[in-house]
Amino acid sequence: MRNPELAALAIAILAPAARGQASPPAQADTVPPPAASESPYTIRSGDLGLAATLTVPRGARGAVPIAVIIAGSGPTDRNGNSVMGIRPNSYAQLAWRLAERGIATLRYDKRGLPGTQGMFDITRMTLEDFAADARAAAESLARDRRFSRVVLVGHSEGASLALIAARQGAPVAGVVSVSGLGRPIGEVMREQLSRQYDSATLIRYDTAMKYYLRGEQPTDVPPQVAPLFLPVNQTFMRSWAAFDPPAAIRAVRQPVLIVQGETDLQASVADAERLHAARPDARLVLVPEVNHVLKHVTDRTLAGQMATYTDPSIPIVPEVVAAIAGWILALGGR
Repeated sequence: MRNPELAALAIAILAPAARGQASPPAQADTVPPPAASESPYTIRSGDLGLAATLTVPRGARGAVPIAVIIAGSGPTDRNGNSVMGIRPNSYAQLAWRLAERGIATLRYDKRGLPGTQGMFDITRMTLEDFAADARAAAESLARDRRFSRVVLVGHSEGASLALIAARQGAPVAGVVSVSGLGRPIGEVMREQLSRQYDSATLIRYDTAMKYYLRGEQPTDVPPQVAPLFLPVNQTFMRSWAAFDPPAAIRAVRQPVLIVQGETDLQASVADAERLHAARPDARLVLVPEVNHVLKHVTDRTLAGQMATYTDPSIPIVPEVVAAIAGWILALGGR
């Protein structure tokens, strides 16, 4: 079974507040700058083929480092956009800015999005299955002599996938966690919901989630949060709820960079600090006035930030790119 609607989860919580906003552009700007040369690429992961875009610095001489950009939660595509109305184009912009600094990238559509080649049972997918796709991408690139070394750059949920892929043996020189969680997803979801709903709704949510994570389908689900309890996503959600980010980052043998925006409403500075505490030798970069989609904002309310989630023309913050690029270029080996 192929299903393009993956678990929206943390970012899905933002969707109700996004309704009623101005409609996003019909098509995000996906034109690379002159410094970047782009071509289609297919990642072979088991029996699946995942559509991807390979971006290389135009005119590069010799092998260059390459970063695999791993998307965050929900139906987020290779450019960082979503059918849910989220269109910041952050991953495409990151790829282009890295190309300008001599770093190639591969960004891909996660399994289940349109363009996935092959069939799989979405009801049985786990966090580890999505991490296996990132590992497959790294393995493919590691065999390509155009690239000197491979780095995983995971954003949001993708940061967790990057840690799992590296822990499972992906042939990478380092891992970059961007806006990654430092605590179980259940805690984060509960915190986000507490900002939007009353205590009675939250009590019903807590009870429903206990049943859901036991593998049972709850019957008393508040309609406001019903999308979080879809039967099709139950196996995935159970695997994600069991994931321990600090334990995962401790198990990664390669160097790690942690990048966190200080006005991020989905992952927090506290999350980044928890990851850093678990891995003190990692480099921690906190970027002021940067939100979850890596855009400049000073407002710490969802309403004040929504324009950055829906306008692909707003650039990502240069300091984020500089931190990632500088760290990758300083790495040695494959």
